[in-house]
Amino acid sequence: MANSPKKQQGIALITVLMILAIMVTIAATMTGRLTMSLKRTEGLIFSQSVYWYGQAAGDFGRMVLNQDFADSSVVSLDQNWALPEMIFPLENGNIAGEFKDMRSCFNLNALGVKDKGNIRATPVTQFQTLLEAIGINDYAAEMIAESSRDWVDKDDVSNAAQGAEDSIYQARSVPHLAANNLMVDISELRAVQGVGQKVYERISPYLCAIPTKDQKINVNTVTIEQAAILYALFKQDFDFALSDFSKLLEDRPVSGWNKVDDFLASSLFSDVKVSAGLKKMLSVTSEYFQLNGAAEFEDRITAVQILFKMDDKKAKVIRYQSGGLK
Repeated sequence: MANSPKKQQGIALITVLMILAIMVTIAATMTGRLTMSLKRTEGLIFSQSVYWYGQAAGDFGRMVLNQDFADSSVVSLDQNWALPEMIFPLENGNIAGEFKDMRSCFNLNALGVKDKGNIRATPVTQFQTLLEAIGINDYAAEMIAESSRDWVDKDDVSNAAQGAEDSIYQARSVPHLAANNLMVDISELRAVQGVGQKVYERISPYLCAIPTKDQKINVNTVTIEQAAILYALFKQDFDFALSDFSKLLEDRPVSGWNKVDDFLASSLFSDVKVSAGLKKMLSVTSEYFQLNGAAEFEDRITAVQILFKMDDKKAKVIRYQSGGLK
């Protein structure tokens, strides 16, 4: 039987509606995919921009350090690099951060020295003294000091019963080896025997790891709160109290001491003779600085950590790290 005209019209209408529904679905899908593609492209552009802002932080750091070193070779806390929370505005974002003088803290890489016969290496004793001064008990302080020495020295032989080499770390639930090389960052200390999270949080503000075995403390930039660093250097040879160095730093000239001899001319040292070896560990200048900061562009933020070395009064980037991009 032939279809009636009304029935044919109904089938045609249903067909048109089905085609229209398919077209709307396709259009909505295309629009959604296009929107996602545009957002992805925008995200990539913003992420790339904040990346380059992070790179620009190196230029920002060089500018600040070069300006300070052009005026004086003495490094002190009244200079521009020492200003807290510096912010450099940029289009649709900014670079912000703070410098840390890497000569105002105890260099862990100075621990990689051997004992002289039966005489314990001075940096190891100084490190243990520092740990005890900031509240670490004697046993734990000795373990951390000796294990840290074993971590950075070149051999795989422990110098003391409290030390730790490969055999100790290989027996852990997550086996690893001692680095037997200089630390790149103090975060490596978390892998060292005896350094748990709470201990690390307590001691890390006093420590740094720079690419040299030299131990030089800039007496102009050690903060009053970190007087234990200077106390640790002198304790082995002199019966000073921690409060003596806190008072010494409180009375420090605004622009610091011009020479190490000026520092040693303080009344605290009037009745003592400081050895040449200890004097070599003191300084009034610095050649390593670390910029800890962040680069921001259109709500995208990346953390940056840049290590500079001063060479002929010019700052050079020797390590750049970034992360936390979002």
